[in-house]
Amino acid sequence: MRVRLALALVALACGFLVAPSSAQAAPYRYAVITFHKNYSDVFRSHLTWDVYKVSGGKRTTLVHKRWRAGSGYNRHSTDACRKNNGWLPNGRYRPTLYRDYHGSLIKGRAIYLGQKACHDGTVRTALFIHTEQGAGSRQCANRPGDQPCRWEYPAWNDYRSYGCVKLSPGDMHELYDAWRRWFRLGSTSHVRVRVR
Repeated sequence: MRVRLALALVALACGFLVAPSSAQAAPYRYAVITFHKNYSDVFRSHLTWDVYKVSGGKRTTLVHKRWRAGSGYNRHSTDACRKNNGWLPNGRYRPTLYRDYHGSLIKGRAIYLGQKACHDGTVRTALFIHTEQGAGSRQCANRPGDQPCRWEYPAWNDYRSYGCVKLSPGDMHELYDAWRRWFRLGSTSHVRVRVR
């Protein structure tokens, strides 16, 4: 009888030791926005959106999207430490999604990335993923010259930026919708941004 009781207690204890906790077993989703730099032409870089599901220790890709993107003021603006000219620094960012951002130049749908120090310590500030549009993500009237509230590519190179990541309005809308399909507006620990 004692032997059976001892065996039962050992089996029970082992069960407690190997049983996974509900927190470990719970599946979850997260997304990664990646800016892939093109060193031969900064206006022909690309941005990807990937949603992953993690369950039982395995990661599965649920969604993959890719868009053309630009960052930097001229074709060879690859110095991330050069303010108002080079593309944004490599690394990780904590993004915040806006439905209708009200900046002096950046308006409508936008993703705020914050600031980032480059390799020499220069801090790049006011970094976004955005497009050229007016308030409410509307395109303003067509006038002579380059309008910051209107996408005019290819007449004007609207993929040019002072360091932010620029998308076309349609691509920015698609990225916004992709985020909102899976995650809430604003800032969330389930969406991260990588630049490389």
